Amino acid sequence: MARRRKSLVRTIYKVMALQMVLGLLAVIVIEIVVIGVMNFRNRIRPDTVLVVDVRGSVAEEAPRGFWEEVTRGRVKVMSDFLEAIDRAARDSRINGLVLRVGGGGMNMAKLQELRGKIREFNQSGKFSAVFLESATNRSYYLASACGSVTLVPQSILGIRGMMAESTFLRGTLDKLGIEADLYHAGDYKSASNLLTEKGYTKEHRESVEALLRDWYGEFLQGIAEGRELEVSRVASLVEQAPYTSREALEAGLVDEVAYRDQFDEKIKELNQGSENRASVGRYLARTDAEGDLKIAVLYASGTIMTGESSEDPVLGTVLGSSTLSEQLKWVREDESFKAAILRVDSPGGSAVASEIIRREVELTQKEIPVVVSMSDVAASGGYWIAMGADRIVAQPGTVTGSIGVITGKLNLKGLYDKLGMSKDYVALTENATIEWAFQNYTRRQRVVVRRIMQEYYDAFKAGVSKGRKLSLEEVEKIAQGRVWTGERAARLGLVDELGGMDVALRWAKQLADIPEAERVRLVHVTTRKTMIEKIWDALGGVSALRPRSVRERFGRVTALAEEGPVWVLVPFLPEAR
Repeated sequence: MARRRKSLVRTIYKVMALQMVLGLLAVIVIEIVVIGVMNFRNRIRPDTVLVVDVRGSVAEEAPRGFWEEVTRGRVKVMSDFLEAIDRAARDSRINGLVLRVGGGGMNMAKLQELRGKIREFNQSGKFSAVFLESATNRSYYLASACGSVTLVPQSILGIRGMMAESTFLRGTLDKLGIEADLYHAGDYKSASNLLTEKGYTKEHRESVEALLRDWYGEFLQGIAEGRELEVSRVASLVEQAPYTSREALEAGLVDEVAYRDQFDEKIKELNQGSENRASVGRYLARTDAEGDLKIAVLYASGTIMTGESSEDPVLGTVLGSSTLSEQLKWVREDESFKAAILRVDSPGGSAVASEIIRREVELTQKEIPVVVSMSDVAASGGYWIAMGADRIVAQPGTVTGSIGVITGKLNLKGLYDKLGMSKDYVALTENATIEWAFQNYTRRQRVVVRRIMQEYYDAFKAGVSKGRKLSLEEVEKIAQGRVWTGERAARLGLVDELGGMDVALRWAKQLADIPEAERVRLVHVTTRKTMIEKIWDALGGVSALRPRSVRERFGRVTALAEEGPVWVLVPFLPEAR
């Protein structure tokens, strides 16, 4: 009887185990079927249109922090657009491209890079089209790269002559009782002017006007090329703008006036009667990068400071010297990388942090070629980290140069007086108070601060002289804190060639002895984190378990003042519109 019971128990266990195995196999089969169905449904089918939606913010890198991703929404990344359009031009399943544009999101250099990529796509023989509900200078400049431009009836084509504006805070500081005790090396170094002046100085106005004239010329040239018109004709049209939809059509600035449903029907006809469409994200996810040889793409985005890269409530994106240094070290120690492209989109920041990064670029060059690709802005510290690269590439509209330095502090004593607060101190030496925020520099301190500032300025110029193979006399003529467009910088020797990532990639391949026709794999080295990591960081990680002061919680709000006495920064660029 006992044997029978044991035998029965074993049989039951075997049946249960078999059922578990069969159940597990069923789950696996179901998952395989589901994945297969999803892949089938999401695969890129023949006769598909690539939808390039650049509405909203377009950045070089995705937000690094959880709160930034929540508050800013889904931020589109420039490299995704460039890569998707490039692949689509060679993909026989893609018949054309539809561009969706809106307000803001990109400045001149990014607009030029994306325009260039769309115009390359047009050369593949495929169609490109854009539907505009309305248009501004920026959105129409980008839209004009498409083979066909449609404007909704009863709308406005809001192009117009270009202007630039800057906000000055001197009056606000005066009302608050805050005195800006700031100095600069270079007559055109205007970063401090926004705190010390109430309007443009002669030199500041000269710099802004030069930038604006270059941008405007590039704006007119781009529209003329896209619409196959003479530049003089476009200039005349812009001077008389804005236009109604009918007027824009008559002027040849748009190809047709139609509603969305009519535009969609037109795209369907161009796409062989198919309604298949793929977003940039979906298209990249369903296609593979080509090439076996690897080239690293690193990003230098944001205000340059020592420490780790982060997002700051006041400074915005912070480029940490430690983070980028570690990435450069990792790339040069990985023998699979044949070259590196450093994509710079930074107005500068700490001189110390900029020099730390420059040194890492130099060390990386001893192992593999390093090519810099400049985006919207690569000025001051942004140029400092780039000046020694093997090649520098910039868009015509890139803001670069600003070879100069600033130093100083904000004196808060007047503000404290207004609030009925007071500060007192005991110091053993006069220079102990040199960074104290409740008095201006003494005469002796001013001598020290200016001496240090001049040493940094001389080091900056020497670095440019060495990296760009220019004499110190030549550098001095184009330094003085002057900002230049990429177009002028190329003429002055600060930039090797005009263009975007494509040109930078061509140089990287050439310097790495890779045949120009050979496809390579771009490996994007970023600080992007998983959502769990972002949430953990947002909660403060382990440090969230202890109380934190207001100063700690707001991180680097005042950190630039703590980075050191000298900054290479151009934080207040004029807003062109």
